[in-house]
Amino acid sequence: MKKFLWWGISLYFSISLQVAAFAQNNLSNISFNQPLKYRIDYIDPRFELTKEQFIQIGKEAAEIWQKETGKTYFIYDSQAELTINLVLDNQQATQNERKNSINELLKQQEEWREKNKAILLFKQQIDQETSLLNKEKENLKYKFEQYQKDVSLFNQGNYGQFTQSSLNKRQAELSQLSLELQTKFSQHSNKIEILNRQIKQINQQQSLLNQSIEQFNLSTTSGSKTFHKGLFSQNQIQIYGFTSFDDLRLTLAHEFGHALGLKHTDDPKSLMYPLLREQDIHNFKLTNSDLDLLATLYGSNDENH
Repeated sequence: MKKFLWWGISLYFSISLQVAAFAQNNLSNISFNQPLKYRIDYIDPRFELTKEQFIQIGKEAAEIWQKETGKTYFIYDSQAELTINLVLDNQQATQNERKNSINELLKQQEEWREKNKAILLFKQQIDQETSLLNKEKENLKYKFEQYQKDVSLFNQGNYGQFTQSSLNKRQAELSQLSLELQTKFSQHSNKIEILNRQIKQINQQQSLLNQSIEQFNLSTTSGSKTFHKGLFSQNQIQIYGFTSFDDLRLTLAHEFGHALGLKHTDDPKSLMYPLLREQDIHNFKLTNSDLDLLATLYGSNDENH
C-alpha cells in the first residue's frame, strides 16, 4: 500500500514559535466558548473543486474535533483571520498528470477491447460467409457439370429429355449465377482486405498501448511516492494535494489540530500522526492519543465550556 507524507511539518524550530504564538492567542477564545474562526481564501482551479465544496469539507473536518469532545473548536467565518488555501505544488501536479495518464490508458484499453470485439465479430461473419460462398460455388460447379453432361447427350442425338431451347435457358441461368457468384466473391474479398487492415491497425494500437503502459510504469516507479500534503504556519493552512474528498477532510482536520497548537503523535491510527497509514479515512474518530494531546492544552474533555 502506498504511503504518503500526510501532514505538513508543524515547523519545529523558529517557525514553531510563530505557530505556538498564534495558537496561544486563540487559546483563551476557545476556552471561553469562542471557537477558532477560519475561512477559505484560495483554491487552485486545477483542483476542480468549488468553494462551496471546500467549505463543506472544512465543516466536516471541524466536526471530527467536535464529535468526540462535544465542543466546538472551529467555525467558518468569511472575515476570519485564519485562512485556508488549496495550492497545487509540483508533486501534486505530477500525481494529477499520472492520474490523468492512468485514466487515458484505461480509456484506450477499453476502446481497444471494443474494437477487438467488433473485429472478432466481423471475422466470424466473414468466416461464415466464406463457408456459404464455397458451398454455393460447389453447388454451381455441380450444376455446370450436369449441364455439360446433358449437352453431351443432346449432341449424341438423345433428344427425348432435352430441347435446344431448354438447354439454352439453362446456360443463360448458369451464366447469370456465375456472374452473381463472382460479384459475391469480389465483395467478400473486399471485406477480407478491410478485416486485414483493421487487424493491422489494432495490432499497432496494442503495441503503442503496451509502450505507453511500460513508460507509465517506469515513470511511476522512478517518481516520488511521498509529498507534504498540508502545512500550518501562523494564520494560514496550506493544503498542497489530496487523493479524495475523504483524504482532504482528514488532512484539513489534522492541520486544524496544529492550529490548536497540537503536535504529532506516535499513534499511527490517530489524527495527529504525521503519515496517512492506518487511519480509517472514511469513518474517522479521534483516538485517545488525539484526545490526550487536546487535554494537555485545553484541560479534560469532560469539562463543559
